[in-house]
Amino acid sequence: MRWTVRSLVALILIWAVYFFSPYVAMYRLATAVAAKDVAAIEERVNFPAVRTSLAKQLIPAYLKATGRESELAGSRGQAVVGLGATIADPIIARYLSPAALAGLLDDPRIGKPRDSGGGGIGLSSLGDAWRLFVTAETRGFRAVSFAVPVDRPPGEQFHLQLRIKGFGWRLVGVELPPPVLRRLVQELVKSNPAAS
Repeated sequence: MRWTVRSLVALILIWAVYFFSPYVAMYRLATAVAAKDVAAIEERVNFPAVRTSLAKQLIPAYLKATGRESELAGSRGQAVVGLGATIADPIIARYLSPAALAGLLDDPRIGKPRDSGGGGIGLSSLGDAWRLFVTAETRGFRAVSFAVPVDRPPGEQFHLQLRIKGFGWRLVGVELPPPVLRRLVQELVKSNPAAS
């Protein structure tokens, strides 16, 4: 009987650690971004996966902005998005260093003003942590999506996808809020005037 109780307690503890681990990982990522801690950001981000995530959003938006959305139709659309990634690479690369990603996510235009104790994706209060917990979306057992900053309306939030790898969670995708996506598309159009 003691063995059964110990096994049950151990399983409950393992489940609790697993359940809360993505929230702890998100908090640590937010802390690293706020501190602009390059080493901590590198540990917590899968940069090739984030690059792919950004390209999948940026290329279709760019083609629509330049009146070329018909190129997205059918099976050819995937090839166009793949080829278009080379056009968008200079813009995407600007945001894929740890410091640049921290700057994008901690942009005061989309978060709390810096003098209010937080900026960007920071979690500066227990209320912020609760809102993060309530709005998190699990995607199976291996992925969780967080909408941040928690104090902004849905149209102004990033959706950060964390996926478990080994014994830790890493950022694998960033869904951009529409204002940020429009700003990046405008930069892309300006840098490729012949293509528009």
